[in-house]
Amino acid sequence: MNNDRFFDVPRTFYTTSWGEIQVPMFFYDVSERRLNYFVDYERVTPYLAGTGLVPCRFFNGKALVSLIFFQYRDVTIGPYDEVTITIVVRPAMLPDPRPYLTKVLFKKRGAGWGNMGAYVLEMPVTIPAARAAGREIWGYPKFLTKIPNRLSGRKFEFGVLDPDTGKPILSVKGEAGPGVPTKAFDLVTFNNYRDAIWKIIIDADAWYTNALPRHLEVEVGGGNHRMARNLRALGLAELRPFVIQSADRLRTRLNPGMPVASWNSPELPYRYKEEIDFGKRKRSGSQVLKPGRRKS
Repeated sequence: MNNDRFFDVPRTFYTTSWGEIQVPMFFYDVSERRLNYFVDYERVTPYLAGTGLVPCRFFNGKALVSLIFFQYRDVTIGPYDEVTITIVVRPAMLPDPRPYLTKVLFKKRGAGWGNMGAYVLEMPVTIPAARAAGREIWGYPKFLTKIPNRLSGRKFEFGVLDPDTGKPILSVKGEAGPGVPTKAFDLVTFNNYRDAIWKIIIDADAWYTNALPRHLEVEVGGGNHRMARNLRALGLAELRPFVIQSADRLRTRLNPGMPVASWNSPELPYRYKEEIDFGKRKRSGSQVLKPGRRKS
């Protein structure tokens, strides 16, 4: 690891249903494959009903949806894998941050994106610590399952299995063509949490390769899992991503979130027994988040 100050920031430790979690969470060694799609605006808007968020309408009148695979090899909570579906959005009650595309292309620091970020529609993960932290500290819709994957140079494969049946929800196989390198941008997400619109900034340090897809196959399972239904409704298996972004030496810091507007939060999907029991203990006062701040 480079001898620099990227991870030299103050940390807070929180208690979740899994145990103690450090925030910011440090991701020391990551690979990412990000498939970016332009999707018809009308197909996307139903997913944001009741959230206080609206899709950003880009120059072609469409919404920007990303299907992303992360291979986290070295993390403060241990290695794991993750797949996300995100929609670029803005809070409806805050000033419109137009123009969107220039911020995506040129604002490398997350704070520069203003009132624009990614709404996480789905976020399966492979270890309980990641599920608990994502849901209980950041309000992400994580569920626990298996994510088979293989990376080999420009070629990649990843999938998501239904945790109940073991059958594929998603299978992706493809290759990134020759690409153009760009400095990684910090990420911003917006979601509903603690009766607020919650903004989270993820600091990133890496170079991405931006390329056209080759030999891409995206298959969605026929089961009734929520993620499968969302993938079918978005039509990602029938669409072609306009760019694939790849990184293999990515480092990130997942920072604590902050409320930017009041909003009645809908219940997160995929609740599980430990989370429900932990929430009851917190409400009764027998278990609270630890505030102890420490220097790294």
